[in-house]
Amino acid sequence: MSAGGWLATAMSAAVPVLVLVAIPAAAAEPEPLVLHYEAFAAGLPIVALDFRLDESGSAYAVDGQIRTVGLLRLFYRVELRAQSQGAMAGEAMRPHVHEQVLTTQGKDRVARLDYPGDGTVTVHLVPAEDSGRPQPTPQQTVDTLDPLSTILAIGHALAGAERCAGRFRVFDGRRRYDIVLSEDDARGGPPKDGTALRCRAQAVKIAGFSFDQDYQAHVNNGHVWLAPPRPGAPALPVRIDFDGSWGLIEVRMTKVGTAN
Repeated sequence: MSAGGWLATAMSAAVPVLVLVAIPAAAAEPEPLVLHYEAFAAGLPIVALDFRLDESGSAYAVDGQIRTVGLLRLFYRVELRAQSQGAMAGEAMRPHVHEQVLTTQGKDRVARLDYPGDGTVTVHLVPAEDSGRPQPTPQQTVDTLDPLSTILAIGHALAGAERCAGRFRVFDGRRRYDIVLSEDDARGGPPKDGTALRCRAQAVKIAGFSFDQDYQAHVNNGHVWLAPPRPGAPALPVRIDFDGSWGLIEVRMTKVGTAN
């Protein structure tokens, strides 16, 4: 595999964890939020993440971009653009459509997911997925959510919570995994660091991953801290640490604004 291809695969594999930065819990105001995050490896910036989040009535829309930055971008230009639209019913997310485009070496890999409303998902991939990978079965994709809708569901489930718990089924069109949140017992102490709720987070890979590669573990382990970024704002991930192919990856919220 080429270096550029390796990086694209590594970034895509990291999305199950990186995407945790994207979504707030239930917002008191329908005003869209614009969030910026930066990811570091060995203290060096490697990835920037920008998201626009809009909850209006019972509908939601999320779009964002993940891209390489700094010295890394001089060698590997990799971008992931994604958007989701759907409806909310309490804590339940009902996605209508999700689309993501991974661009590397000037080539796009597109995945579009449509949800007819019966728990199934229709997938359109360009190009078709690599035949050598273990593809998710139709049964494995039933009652799943796209990555952005999943994290929106996590945000609503943890709104006002003092404890971390839940398993969320995710399918992005090519990869099937679960996001598992639990109490951070290993670190001890109270469940909150100041005003932030601290959770243990795991991305459990089920299908669509190249487990024959040394850097591809079956489970990515990490921690997420959630807190309102400003008075009256919903609880948002303000920090994420997780084990990646380059060692510890640190993701930090650096800017919060509005779409207006």
